[in-house]
Amino acid sequence: MNKKIFVRTLFDWCVVVVLSVVCYFDVQPAIHMNTNPEKLYQQGYVYKAENSDDVLAIKVLDIDPNPIERKNNTYYLVKHEYGVTAMKVVIKGSINKLLEMKDVLAPQENPLESSDFYLHVQVLPEIRRRNKSSDIVIISQEFKDIIQERFNQSDLSKGGATVDTTHLLDLMDDRGVAHFLVGPVLVGLVAFFFFINTIRRILYIRRQFMLFNTLFPSYANQPEKLVKDADYSDKKLELLVHQGILVFYGMDFEILPVDDIEEIKLFRVHRKSFYRYKMKIIFYSSRRPYVFEINKSNMEAYYPFIDYLRSLAPIVVEDGWKMNYR
Repeated sequence: MNKKIFVRTLFDWCVVVVLSVVCYFDVQPAIHMNTNPEKLYQQGYVYKAENSDDVLAIKVLDIDPNPIERKNNTYYLVKHEYGVTAMKVVIKGSINKLLEMKDVLAPQENPLESSDFYLHVQVLPEIRRRNKSSDIVIISQEFKDIIQERFNQSDLSKGGATVDTTHLLDLMDDRGVAHFLVGPVLVGLVAFFFFINTIRRILYIRRQFMLFNTLFPSYANQPEKLVKDADYSDKKLELLVHQGILVFYGMDFEILPVDDIEEIKLFRVHRKSFYRYKMKIIFYSSRRPYVFEINKSNMEAYYPFIDYLRSLAPIVVEDGWKMNYR
């Protein structure tokens, strides 16, 4: 027996940390969407013809004014510092500005280079890999041929530029950040719930330690000594009974008065191809029932423990473990 709160809540803290880290990385695209694309570009978040889940920036050097219409989507070929890529456009506000700007400039190679026009984009890979189902082909061979043909016909092919047909860009400007926040907000709320629940658990365990010290003052500084001196003790099950008080001292630390126990239910819950075995202790008072999971290898060891409790109080036992209560 020990009074180490951190050990008992270590798993809870690990969950909080993992969820917080996931939330941090998930929220990065939303942060980048709120960052000026030129500043984002200067910070190194640049599309370089590579896969990425983040929101990146491109510096526009030129654009083909003739859109590609395919499956109710509109694409424009955009030249940037790492080649030419087809860019999906949902809202045309930024694209219209680009086209208007190109119209007033003299015809030349990379006419928009001096305009310092930057855009937020997300990368759409050729194939989207999925773990539990078939992959999604985003850029079919037919679409690649269409992109290549349009590139060959455009002014963008001049000057030795090449077109990338293994990636698409999704223009994020004019679309807002709301859809980027859904995932991080949900993960953040779950992390916050676990954090609050962990704090509540710590406070509860502390109250149980204080109650232990009040009930067994001579063992306050040596709780492990009570394991030896208790009226009933089982180290394997990490529980003891002393002076009519039941103490669970495993990962949970729970103190229960035996004379308040009305009923013990032994039951199992089916989970796919196996069963989980549990014990539920119901009280006469308004105390919330205490439910905990049983290691199947320890099931037999709980029967002597229940026998001992029934020798102290008239406890009803409902055995749903398919092992006849003796």
